[in-house]
Amino acid sequence: MQNIVKTILEEKKLQKTPCRIDVLEALYQASTALSEQEIKDKLHFDYDRATLFRTLRTFLENSLIHQVVVQKNEVKYALNQPHLQLEQQPGHAHFHCDKCDKVFCLGAVSRDLLNIPKDFQVNSFEIMFNGFCAQCRVN
Repeated sequence: MQNIVKTILEEKKLQKTPCRIDVLEALYQASTALSEQEIKDKLHFDYDRATLFRTLRTFLENSLIHQVVVQKNEVKYALNQPHLQLEQQPGHAHFHCDKCDKVFCLGAVSRDLLNIPKDFQVNSFEIMFNGFCAQCRVN
């Protein structure tokens, strides 16, 4: 696991600090997007809030992760999956479970599916679906 995380940091030419490795491992192992507190709960060391914030900001600036704004302005973070090519896509869809509060990345969405006038320029967009995930729907 740690080798994969270090390789990701090397590819982005980012320093391999303990906090960056720890945060990236937490996000890599997560099956859903995580809030700042959820990330902090998974870390091996109690990094101060400023260090964690700088790490997340660096990851965002280098397109390692993306943020998802959920209901009530809660922000969650998820690792960009290379096979989804999130950095190259103008839009991205997520699913938020109303019961367990988990956020799942659904992948790229084509602008062609939206009814936007041709003379408008879209730089990016997000689509959020809300409902019950498969596990909560069964329970």
